[in-house]
Amino acid sequence: MKKVFDYLVIGGGSGGLASARRAAQYGKKVCLFESKKLGGTCVNVGCVPKKMMLGVSGLWDTMKFAHDFGIQFDSPRMDWSAMKAKRDAHIYKLNNIFKGNLEREGITVVEGHASFAENKIVECEGDHYTADHILIASGSKALMPRLEGIEQIMNSDDFFQMEALPRSVLVMGGGYIGVELAGILNSFGVKTQVAFLESHVVPGFDKEVTEVLMEVMKNEGIKLHKETKVLKISKGSKHSKLGIHTSREFCQSEKILAAIGRIPNLDGLGIENTDVKVERGIIHSDEYENTNVQGIYALGDVNTKVMLTPVAVAAGRHLSNRLFGGIEGDKLDYSNIPTVVFSHPAMGKVGLTEEEARAKFSNVKTYKTRFNNLFYAMTDHKEPTFMKLVCEGPNENVVGLHGIGMGVDEMIQGFAVAVKMGATKSDFDRTVAIHPTSSEEFVTMKQRIRRNSFYFLTTQTSDG
Repeated sequence: MKKVFDYLVIGGGSGGLASARRAAQYGKKVCLFESKKLGGTCVNVGCVPKKMMLGVSGLWDTMKFAHDFGIQFDSPRMDWSAMKAKRDAHIYKLNNIFKGNLEREGITVVEGHASFAENKIVECEGDHYTADHILIASGSKALMPRLEGIEQIMNSDDFFQMEALPRSVLVMGGGYIGVELAGILNSFGVKTQVAFLESHVVPGFDKEVTEVLMEVMKNEGIKLHKETKVLKISKGSKHSKLGIHTSREFCQSEKILAAIGRIPNLDGLGIENTDVKVERGIIHSDEYENTNVQGIYALGDVNTKVMLTPVAVAAGRHLSNRLFGGIEGDKLDYSNIPTVVFSHPAMGKVGLTEEEARAKFSNVKTYKTRFNNLFYAMTDHKEPTFMKLVCEGPNENVVGLHGIGMGVDEMIQGFAVAVKMGATKSDFDRTVAIHPTSSEEFVTMKQRIRRNSFYFLTTQTSDG
């Protein structure tokens, strides 16, 4: 006998949880399947533990030059095991919070691997379930390279299980995950290298911003192997290090971390038992998250539109609003989605890069500024901040906002509201600055004016 629900949700990650809870709030009978820990990639092996470790590594970095501020203490020691235990305890707490939220909403949670038996029937742990509406939100998994010696490589998920810091590491991949984990490891004294295929790290970000990041990474001791492909892995000759054969040179490192991206997780989903269309491992869904099969939906990492946690959350809620809340036509607007890379230092953006804007519009003007944050005024240690506005048309509509530097990760959210609302450069100019802050630079960039002060260097524009 089949168990009947209004809504079946496959996957207890960000998107699945959000959509399931919103449907339950509309009074629907919901069943959610999860074979691992609730919270998905973000909570367990992604955003949350990474951001926690970023905070620790940032504190550790500051301690290195704390004496410049008059702060004296004995040589500090990093206890990786203690940090990991506290981090994992917090993640466990979050897992239980999610479980409690689902219970309070009256959602049935099935712990097990769900698989389609046919279009509208899902099997899990020997039982069969059916509903008029089924959401596939099974998330993603770490992509591993195909090369000789792959068994000696750990992926980004494995990183969070490390019981001790290695002496050295080579990170394969210069995207979000690669530069974030490389920055954390390097801060803790691990000799770090990063190999990536492109000329710049983090493709999709403005090149001027990523150039600043690469500059800082080099200054902090990270060796960058750009336009480099890893060909095979072998045992090295010195101190049991691994040998890394690349398209450019031979490298050695104690550990190799593959961070070349994530791909949809369709393992064991039984998608072949349905009529759902899959192309190159991706379940495609339209602007309303519909697949080609009526009543089956896909969102989050599994459709690869924008692989960010808040996107999955928002898409899941909009979907349930439309299906169960009577909000006809409700959907997520995928334009001008802000994003941040928690690198060292953090960088963020919303809207178009300069390159994208010039390809789309004929009249583009950029405003830029670079300076050293006031935080570094009393120390010889300097870390740059770079900011950029990309404007279009005679009204100078702000179509792109970009930055890198201390605190940028907390600035982008607010400015994203302005960009989403269609703000112009004059709107920014009319906004009174908060002084002294880095964020004030976004509202004080002026045309063809160069200024100098004790905490920033220049402001300049570029016409196109």
